[in-house]
Amino acid sequence: MKVMDLIADVGGTNIRLALLDGNNQYDVECFKCNDFESLEAVVAHYLDDKEQVTVSDACFGVAGPVHGEVFTMTNLGWTFSAQSLKAKIGFDNVYFINDYTAISMSIPLLTHSDLSVIHPAKSEEAAPRIICGPGTGLGVAQLIKVGDFYECISGEGGHGEFAPNNLRQLKVLEALMVKFEHVSAERLLSGQGIVNIYQSLAAIENIEPQQFDASQISARYINGSDPLCIEAMELFCDVLAQFLGNMVLNSGAFGGVYIAGGILPRIIDYIDTERFISAYSKKGRFKNYVLNAPIYLITQEQPGLIGACVYLNQEKRKGNI
Repeated sequence: MKVMDLIADVGGTNIRLALLDGNNQYDVECFKCNDFESLEAVVAHYLDDKEQVTVSDACFGVAGPVHGEVFTMTNLGWTFSAQSLKAKIGFDNVYFINDYTAISMSIPLLTHSDLSVIHPAKSEEAAPRIICGPGTGLGVAQLIKVGDFYECISGEGGHGEFAPNNLRQLKVLEALMVKFEHVSAERLLSGQGIVNIYQSLAAIENIEPQQFDASQISARYINGSDPLCIEAMELFCDVLAQFLGNMVLNSGAFGGVYIAGGILPRIIDYIDTERFISAYSKKGRFKNYVLNAPIYLITQEQPGLIGACVYLNQEKRKGNI
């Protein structure tokens, strides 16, 4: 019987699991979260046919706040704890980290083939790095190096207020304020956020919106078939770039800006990069300040699993396991 660890990337839509032996991942599988009633159920299902393996320790990157002993996922509703996983599965040690903590921990291991350069600049190795990812929600994190270890400063920055940067965006904010008590950045920078932008623009123009989802809006942006969808996606990209620039102002992230999430990889070949960088650097006297930070799109398919592996192995190196 082989003793192995388990790592997982638990998103609002999908969960990816893998067995871990040192730095090597085995039997990576992906499941739809809605097909299972709980985290414990999907982990048990994954391990059902692993008869020659016993699991020891586990690290879960989770889409949502990670505080206290019992966790509830923001965009899914699963509630679980280390004790519930230990009781159901038999783990010795269980770690829960925010999904963007996991993605951030992967960055030191990413190679040029795992990244696409959006804005080239010299990366400062010792400087902070920031990670932002519009997908089901909007994840953010910051990575710093402390001695021989990497530490992530995570939070829920995606739920800070949306800050419009021109009159058109101000009108979108006004339209969203009719629908939401709190208009966060995530209300625009997410899959549902794309729909929110599209519907807000329709309301501003007094147009009856189609019942498009985010993928339908982005498809019409890509093929250029619908002016309102095109504007919605352009505004989405502008707001994302502005948000990234604000993160650099807050953190001095000259180690680099890294974009994750499922949305941008689908449209990266169609966005106006010059316009994106212009929106990113529209910071008045601090334009050149933010331009000193390079911007990368993470193209590696499993950064969350890589980061969970790094985190678990780092805890072992620290002697915490």
